Amino acid sequence: MTGVVLAGGRNSRMGRDKASLPWQGSDFLQVILHKLIAVCDELIVVTNTARTEILPNVRYVADIIPQRGPLSGIHAGLVHATSDLVFVTACDMPYLSAAAVNHLRSLSPGWDVVAPGEAEYLEPLFACYRKNCIPLIESLLQQDIRKTQALFPLVRYRQVPLAEMKQFDPQLRFLYNINSPSDYQAALREVNLPATVL
Repeated sequence: MTGVVLAGGRNSRMGRDKASLPWQGSDFLQVILHKLIAVCDELIVVTNTARTEILPNVRYVADIIPQRGPLSGIHAGLVHATSDLVFVTACDMPYLSAAAVNHLRSLSPGWDVVAPGEAEYLEPLFACYRKNCIPLIESLLQQDIRKTQALFPLVRYRQVPLAEMKQFDPQLRFLYNINSPSDYQAALREVNLPATVL
């Protein structure tokens, strides 16, 4: 399985590059990548800006169809991956659980997408995708349809109940996005790290 981290967003709410936010002695991106090493054979970062933290054994690629949001990043990750199965997450989800990722992988045979969710919603940035999603995503992007949720009715997807995912964290923190300075400061307090000036 290939692990893909999306790090190409505009960071408008945070006001700075979220991937490089200090976290647990490193930064968001490196913490996420080091967790994914345990369950992925290959690591890819999708980013549209030059990055200074070039990590060994990590490939950096850009959007192929740019300026279309996370769906474009998922597309780039799938195209560049050497594995048929790709786990996708975002650089602002530092609570990532390798065990939760591995659980999704174990459920993936026979499905195009496997993701946590409830009701009609699937979490698109903590999910496994197969390469056969590529032409469908390309069709959506060419129609300027950017919502990732638009993909799911077009594929065979498995929705993993959130109650089932709570075995890896009762609070489901691995699904949290750190979007704003207040989110970040709250996250630092939760893990007993000192506040950081942004």
